[in-house]
Amino acid sequence: MSMNISLNYSQFYKGTEQIKSYGSATALKKDTLVRYEFNTTDKDGNRIMDKMSKEETMQVMNEITAQYGDNVIVEFSGDGLAALAESKKGIMDRPLSQEEMAEKAAKDAAFQKEIIHFDRSANYLPEYSGLYGADKAVATAVENSSKEEQAFVYDIIRQNFLIGNSSSMTEEERQANISLGMKKAEYAAESFISADNRDAFLEAMESIAKLASAGKADNSGKMNYGVNKPNYLGHGSKLVYTTNTLDMMRTMDSRAYEEYQKISSRKDGALDSLKYLTNWYTSAVKKNPSMVDTYEKRSDEYVEKNVTSQKLSTVFDDIRTNNKSVFWEGLRAFQSQNPNFLSSVLSRELALKFWGK
Repeated sequence: MSMNISLNYSQFYKGTEQIKSYGSATALKKDTLVRYEFNTTDKDGNRIMDKMSKEETMQVMNEITAQYGDNVIVEFSGDGLAALAESKKGIMDRPLSQEEMAEKAAKDAAFQKEIIHFDRSANYLPEYSGLYGADKAVATAVENSSKEEQAFVYDIIRQNFLIGNSSSMTEEERQANISLGMKKAEYAAESFISADNRDAFLEAMESIAKLASAGKADNSGKMNYGVNKPNYLGHGSKLVYTTNTLDMMRTMDSRAYEEYQKISSRKDGALDSLKYLTNWYTSAVKKNPSMVDTYEKRSDEYVEKNVTSQKLSTVFDDIRTNNKSVFWEGLRAFQSQNPNFLSSVLSRELALKFWGK
Protein backbone atom coordinates (compact mmCIF):
# COMPACT_ATOMS: atom_id res chain seq x y z
CA MET A 1 0.00 0.00 0.00
CA SER A 2 1.11 3.59 -0.47
CA MET A 3 1.91 5.83 2.47
CA ASN A 4 -1.18 7.61 3.81
CA ILE A 5 -0.39 11.05 5.23
CA SER A 6 -2.89 10.53 8.06
CA LEU A 7 -1.33 7.15 8.93
CA ASN A 8 -0.82 6.38 12.61
CA TYR A 9 2.97 6.59 12.89
CA SER A 10 3.09 4.75 16.24
CA GLN A 11 3.36 1.41 14.43
CA PHE A 12 6.75 2.56 13.10
CA TYR A 13 7.98 3.84 16.50
CA LYS A 14 10.97 1.83 17.78
CA GLY A 15 11.81 3.44 21.09
CA THR A 16 13.10 6.40 23.06
CA GLU A 17 16.30 6.69 25.04
CA GLN A 18 17.95 9.38 27.10
CA ILE A 19 21.40 10.43 25.88
CA LYS A 20 24.08 12.59 27.41
CA SER A 21 23.16 16.22 26.78
CA TYR A 22 25.41 17.86 24.22
CA GLY A 23 25.55 20.85 21.89
CA SER A 24 27.37 24.12 22.40
CA ALA A 25 24.36 26.40 22.09
CA THR A 26 21.13 26.22 24.07
CA ALA A 27 19.07 25.80 20.90
CA LEU A 28 21.22 22.82 19.87
CA LYS A 29 21.26 20.94 23.19
CA LYS A 30 19.86 17.43 22.76
CA ASP A 31 19.19 14.88 25.49
CA THR A 32 16.63 12.47 23.96
CA LEU A 33 16.82 10.12 20.98
CA VAL A 34 13.60 8.81 19.37
CA ARG A 35 13.71 6.12 16.66
CA TYR A 36 11.28 5.40 13.83
CA GLU A 37 11.75 2.58 11.31
CA PHE A 38 9.78 2.41 8.06
CA ASN A 39 10.06 -0.99 6.38
CA THR A 40 8.08 -2.17 3.38
CA THR A 41 7.47 -5.59 5.00
CA ASP A 42 6.64 -6.72 8.53
CA LYS A 43 8.69 -9.21 10.57
CA ASP A 44 6.91 -12.10 8.82
CA GLY A 45 7.75 -10.82 5.33
CA ASN A 46 4.24 -9.52 4.59
CA ARG A 47 4.21 -6.34 2.50
CA ILE A 48 2.71 -3.48 4.52
CA MET A 49 3.64 -0.40 2.49
CA ASP A 50 5.25 0.77 -0.73
CA LYS A 51 8.53 2.63 -0.77
CA MET A 52 7.82 6.32 -0.28
CA SER A 53 8.74 9.02 -2.76
CA LYS A 54 11.17 11.77 -1.74
CA GLU A 55 8.24 14.14 -1.22
CA GLU A 56 6.38 11.64 0.97
CA THR A 57 9.54 10.90 2.95
CA MET A 58 10.15 14.59 3.58
CA GLN A 59 6.53 15.12 4.65
CA VAL A 60 6.54 12.12 7.01
CA MET A 61 9.86 13.17 8.57
CA ASN A 62 8.59 16.73 8.93
CA GLU A 63 5.30 15.67 10.56
CA ILE A 64 6.96 13.31 13.05
CA THR A 65 9.76 15.71 13.96
CA ALA A 66 7.22 18.50 14.57
CA GLN A 67 5.67 16.43 17.37
CA TYR A 68 8.80 16.64 19.53
CA GLY A 69 10.63 19.36 21.38
CA ASP A 70 13.94 21.00 20.44
CA ASN A 71 15.80 18.68 22.82
CA VAL A 72 14.88 15.58 20.81
CA ILE A 73 16.76 13.93 17.94
CA VAL A 74 14.44 11.87 15.73
CA GLU A 75 16.23 9.03 13.95
CA PHE A 76 14.70 7.56 10.78
CA SER A 77 15.59 4.25 9.12
CA GLY A 78 14.11 1.47 6.98
CA ASP A 79 13.80 0.51 3.32
CA GLY A 80 10.44 2.32 3.06
CA LEU A 81 12.15 5.71 3.02
CA ALA A 82 13.30 7.43 -0.16
CA ALA A 83 16.93 7.78 -1.21
CA LEU A 84 17.45 11.01 0.72
CA ALA A 85 17.34 8.97 3.93
CA GLU A 86 19.25 5.95 2.59
CA SER A 87 22.47 7.93 2.39
CA LYS A 88 22.62 7.66 6.17
CA LYS A 89 22.62 3.86 6.08
CA GLY A 90 25.62 2.47 7.89
CA ILE A 91 26.07 5.18 10.47
CA MET A 92 22.65 4.27 11.90
CA ASP A 93 23.63 0.59 12.13
CA ARG A 94 25.97 1.29 15.06
CA PRO A 95 25.86 3.56 18.14
CA LEU A 96 26.97 7.12 17.42
CA SER A 97 29.98 8.58 19.18
CA GLN A 98 29.53 11.80 21.13
CA GLU A 99 31.34 13.70 18.37
CA GLU A 100 29.09 12.18 15.69
CA MET A 101 25.96 12.98 17.70
CA ALA A 102 27.09 16.58 18.19
CA GLU A 103 27.74 16.87 14.45
CA LYS A 104 24.35 15.30 13.70
CA ALA A 105 22.62 17.73 16.09
CA ALA A 106 24.13 20.70 14.29
CA LYS A 107 23.19 19.26 10.89
CA ASP A 108 19.66 18.51 12.12
CA ALA A 109 19.24 22.09 13.30
CA ALA A 110 20.45 23.43 9.95
CA PHE A 111 18.23 20.93 8.11
CA GLN A 112 15.16 22.04 10.06
CA LYS A 113 15.77 25.64 9.03
CA GLU A 114 15.65 24.55 5.38
CA ILE A 115 12.33 22.74 5.75
CA ILE A 116 9.22 24.77 4.98
CA HIS A 117 6.90 24.17 7.92
CA PHE A 118 3.43 24.76 6.52
CA ASP A 119 1.14 26.39 9.05
CA ARG A 120 -1.60 23.86 8.27
CA SER A 121 0.47 20.71 8.71
CA ALA A 122 -1.26 17.41 9.37
CA ASN A 123 -0.89 17.92 13.12
CA TYR A 124 -3.34 20.81 13.04
CA LEU A 125 -5.80 19.43 10.51
CA PRO A 126 -9.02 17.95 11.93
CA GLU A 127 -9.37 14.20 12.35
CA TYR A 128 -12.97 13.05 11.98
CA SER A 129 -14.63 9.89 13.27
CA GLY A 130 -17.70 9.67 11.03
CA LEU A 131 -20.04 10.52 13.93
CA TYR A 132 -21.26 13.88 12.64
CA GLY A 133 -22.67 15.19 15.92
CA ALA A 134 -19.49 14.32 17.82
CA ASP A 135 -17.19 15.60 15.07
CA LYS A 136 -18.99 18.95 14.92
CA ALA A 137 -18.99 19.31 18.72
CA VAL A 138 -15.21 18.76 18.85
CA ALA A 139 -14.59 21.09 15.89
CA THR A 140 -16.73 23.78 17.53
CA ALA A 141 -14.97 23.39 20.88
CA VAL A 142 -11.48 23.95 19.45
CA GLU A 143 -12.17 26.42 16.63
CA ASN A 144 -10.91 29.34 18.73
CA SER A 145 -8.08 27.39 20.39
CA SER A 146 -4.43 27.80 19.47
CA LYS A 147 -2.98 25.52 16.77
CA GLU A 148 -0.99 23.71 19.45
CA GLU A 149 -4.19 23.01 21.39
CA GLN A 150 -6.05 21.92 18.26
CA ALA A 151 -3.19 19.58 17.41
CA PHE A 152 -3.33 18.12 20.92
CA VAL A 153 -7.05 17.33 20.61
CA TYR A 154 -6.88 15.86 17.11
CA ASP A 155 -3.81 13.86 18.13
CA ILE A 156 -6.03 12.12 20.70
CA ILE A 157 -8.36 10.98 17.93
CA ARG A 158 -5.49 9.94 15.64
CA GLN A 159 -3.10 8.33 18.09
CA ASN A 160 -5.25 7.19 21.02
CA PHE A 161 -8.71 6.52 19.59
CA LEU A 162 -8.93 5.72 15.89
CA ILE A 163 -5.53 4.21 15.20
CA GLY A 164 -5.09 2.76 11.73
CA ASN A 165 -3.29 -0.43 12.74
CA SER A 166 -3.10 -2.22 16.10
CA SER A 167 -0.56 -4.93 15.25
CA SER A 168 2.04 -3.33 17.55
CA MET A 169 -0.11 -3.73 20.69
CA THR A 170 -2.36 -6.22 22.45
CA GLU A 171 -6.11 -5.64 22.61
CA GLU A 172 -5.74 -4.78 26.30
CA GLU A 173 -3.17 -2.15 25.39
CA ARG A 174 -5.38 -0.79 22.61
CA GLN A 175 -8.24 -0.34 25.07
CA ALA A 176 -5.86 1.26 27.58
CA ASN A 177 -4.66 3.64 24.87
CA ILE A 178 -8.28 4.77 24.46
CA SER A 179 -8.46 5.28 28.23
CA LEU A 180 -5.34 7.47 27.99
CA GLY A 181 -7.05 9.45 25.24
CA MET A 182 -10.08 10.12 27.41
CA LYS A 183 -7.86 11.30 30.25
CA LYS A 184 -6.10 13.68 27.81
CA ALA A 185 -9.55 14.89 26.70
CA GLU A 186 -10.37 15.65 30.36
CA TYR A 187 -7.16 17.63 30.61
CA ALA A 188 -8.09 19.60 27.49
CA ALA A 189 -11.59 20.30 28.82
CA GLU A 190 -10.23 21.61 32.10
CA SER A 191 -7.33 23.55 30.61
CA PHE A 192 -8.39 25.29 27.40
CA ILE A 193 -11.90 24.34 26.22
CA SER A 194 -14.37 27.15 26.98
CA ALA A 195 -16.97 26.57 29.68
CA ASP A 196 -19.78 26.87 27.11
CA ASN A 197 -18.38 23.97 25.08
CA ARG A 198 -16.86 21.81 27.83
CA ASP A 199 -19.72 19.36 28.43
CA ALA A 200 -20.48 18.90 24.73
CA PHE A 201 -16.78 18.38 24.02
CA LEU A 202 -16.38 15.66 26.66
CA GLU A 203 -19.58 13.93 25.55
CA ALA A 204 -18.37 13.98 21.95
CA MET A 205 -14.92 12.63 22.84
CA GLU A 206 -16.52 9.85 24.88
CA SER A 207 -18.69 8.92 21.87
CA ILE A 208 -15.61 8.73 19.64
CA ALA A 209 -13.79 6.72 22.32
CA LYS A 210 -16.67 4.22 22.43
CA LEU A 211 -16.59 3.96 18.64
CA ALA A 212 -12.86 3.24 18.86
CA SER A 213 -13.34 0.72 21.66
CA ALA A 214 -15.88 -1.25 19.59
CA GLY A 215 -13.54 -1.38 16.58
CA LYS A 216 -12.22 -4.67 15.23
CA ALA A 217 -8.87 -5.58 13.70
CA ASP A 218 -8.23 -7.97 10.82
CA ASN A 219 -5.38 -10.48 10.77
CA SER A 220 -2.86 -7.79 9.81
CA GLY A 221 -4.01 -5.41 12.54
CA LYS A 222 -5.86 -3.02 10.22
CA MET A 223 -8.71 -1.47 12.16
CA ASN A 224 -12.35 -1.24 11.07
CA TYR A 225 -14.60 1.09 13.05
CA GLY A 226 -17.85 0.16 11.33
CA VAL A 227 -19.16 3.58 10.30
CA ASN A 228 -19.20 5.40 6.98
CA LYS A 229 -16.17 7.50 6.09
CA PRO A 230 -17.08 11.17 6.65
CA ASN A 231 -17.17 13.83 3.97
CA TYR A 232 -17.64 17.30 5.45
CA LEU A 233 -17.73 20.84 4.13
CA GLY A 234 -16.63 23.85 6.15
CA HIS A 235 -14.98 23.69 9.55
CA GLY A 236 -15.58 24.41 13.21
CA SER A 237 -19.15 25.33 14.12
CA LYS A 238 -19.94 25.60 10.39
CA LEU A 239 -19.11 21.96 9.69
CA VAL A 240 -21.68 20.49 7.25
CA TYR A 241 -22.27 16.80 6.52
CA THR A 242 -22.45 15.51 2.94
CA THR A 243 -22.72 11.92 1.71
CA ASN A 244 -19.36 10.43 0.76
CA THR A 245 -20.16 9.16 -2.72
CA LEU A 246 -16.90 7.28 -3.18
CA ASP A 247 -17.27 5.45 0.14
CA MET A 248 -20.86 4.63 -0.80
CA MET A 249 -19.58 3.07 -4.04
CA ARG A 250 -16.92 1.13 -2.11
CA THR A 251 -19.48 -0.14 0.38
CA MET A 252 -22.43 -0.89 -1.87
CA ASP A 253 -20.97 -1.68 -5.31
CA SER A 254 -17.57 -3.37 -4.99
CA ARG A 255 -17.29 -4.16 -8.71
CA ALA A 256 -17.81 -0.51 -9.65
CA TYR A 257 -15.30 0.52 -6.99
CA GLU A 258 -12.67 -1.84 -8.41
CA GLU A 259 -13.20 -0.33 -11.85
CA TYR A 260 -12.94 3.18 -10.36
CA GLN A 261 -9.60 2.26 -8.78
CA LYS A 262 -8.28 0.95 -12.09
CA ILE A 263 -9.26 4.17 -13.86
CA SER A 264 -7.86 6.46 -11.15
CA SER A 265 -4.53 4.59 -11.12
CA ARG A 266 -3.83 5.61 -14.70
CA LYS A 267 -1.41 8.44 -15.30
CA ASP A 268 -4.17 10.67 -16.66
CA GLY A 269 -7.02 9.05 -14.76
CA ALA A 270 -8.07 11.89 -12.43
CA LEU A 271 -10.70 13.40 -14.73
CA ASP A 272 -11.86 10.05 -16.11
CA SER A 273 -12.33 8.62 -12.62
CA LEU A 274 -14.37 11.67 -11.60
CA LYS A 275 -16.60 11.23 -14.65
CA TYR A 276 -16.96 7.53 -13.86
CA LEU A 277 -17.96 8.26 -10.25
CA THR A 278 -20.49 10.89 -11.34
CA ASN A 279 -22.06 8.61 -13.95
CA TRP A 280 -22.15 5.72 -11.50
CA TYR A 281 -23.96 7.81 -8.87
CA THR A 282 -26.54 9.11 -11.37
CA SER A 283 -27.26 5.62 -12.68
CA ALA A 284 -27.25 3.91 -9.27
CA VAL A 285 -29.69 6.38 -7.69
CA LYS A 286 -31.98 6.09 -10.70
CA LYS A 287 -32.05 2.30 -10.35
CA ASN A 288 -32.33 2.39 -6.55
CA PRO A 289 -33.78 5.70 -5.23
CA SER A 290 -33.34 4.57 -1.61
CA MET A 291 -29.63 3.75 -1.98
CA VAL A 292 -28.39 6.85 -0.18
CA ASP A 293 -30.77 6.30 2.74
CA THR A 294 -29.71 2.65 2.95
CA TYR A 295 -26.05 3.66 3.01
CA GLU A 296 -26.57 6.30 5.70
CA LYS A 297 -28.63 3.97 7.90
CA ARG A 298 -25.76 1.49 8.07
CA SER A 299 -23.78 3.77 10.39
CA ASP A 300 -26.77 4.60 12.58
CA GLU A 301 -27.64 0.93 13.01
CA TYR A 302 -24.03 -0.02 13.75
CA VAL A 303 -23.67 2.69 16.39
CA GLU A 304 -26.95 1.75 18.07
CA LYS A 305 -26.01 -1.93 18.17
CA ASN A 306 -22.29 -1.81 18.96
CA VAL A 307 -21.22 1.61 20.23
CA THR A 308 -23.82 3.29 22.43
CA SER A 309 -23.51 0.88 25.36
CA GLN A 310 -19.78 0.19 24.95
CA LYS A 311 -17.80 0.27 28.21
CA LEU A 312 -14.44 2.04 28.27
CA SER A 313 -11.22 0.91 29.95
CA THR A 314 -10.42 2.68 33.23
CA VAL A 315 -6.65 2.01 33.24
CA PHE A 316 -5.70 5.71 33.37
CA ASP A 317 -8.58 6.96 35.53
CA ASP A 318 -6.24 7.77 38.44
CA ILE A 319 -4.06 10.17 36.44
CA ARG A 320 -4.64 13.71 37.70
CA THR A 321 -5.27 16.52 35.21
CA ASN A 322 -4.60 19.61 37.37
CA ASN A 323 -1.92 20.97 35.01
CA LYS A 324 0.66 19.86 32.45
CA SER A 325 3.33 19.02 35.00
CA VAL A 326 1.03 16.95 37.20
CA PHE A 327 -0.36 15.06 34.20
CA TRP A 328 3.10 14.37 32.77
CA GLU A 329 4.48 13.19 36.12
CA GLY A 330 1.48 10.89 36.52
CA LEU A 331 2.16 9.28 33.14
CA ARG A 332 5.84 8.90 33.91
CA ALA A 333 5.03 7.23 37.22
CA PHE A 334 2.63 4.85 35.47
CA GLN A 335 5.32 3.95 32.93
CA SER A 336 7.86 3.31 35.70
CA GLN A 337 5.42 0.98 37.45
CA ASN A 338 4.40 -0.76 34.21
CA PRO A 339 7.54 -0.66 31.99
CA ASN A 340 6.35 -3.33 29.55
CA PHE A 341 2.78 -2.12 29.13
CA LEU A 342 1.91 0.28 26.28
CA SER A 343 5.57 1.28 26.34
CA SER A 344 5.88 2.78 22.85
CA VAL A 345 2.71 4.88 23.22
CA LEU A 346 3.76 6.23 26.62
CA SER A 347 7.32 6.96 25.49
CA ARG A 348 5.98 8.91 22.54
CA GLU A 349 3.51 10.78 24.74
CA LEU A 350 6.12 11.76 27.32
CA ALA A 351 8.40 13.09 24.57
CA LEU A 352 5.76 15.35 22.95
CA LYS A 353 6.77 19.01 23.07
CA PHE A 354 3.20 19.91 24.11
CA TRP A 355 4.09 18.96 27.70
CA GLY A 356 7.09 21.29 27.74
CA LYS A 357 9.48 18.73 29.20
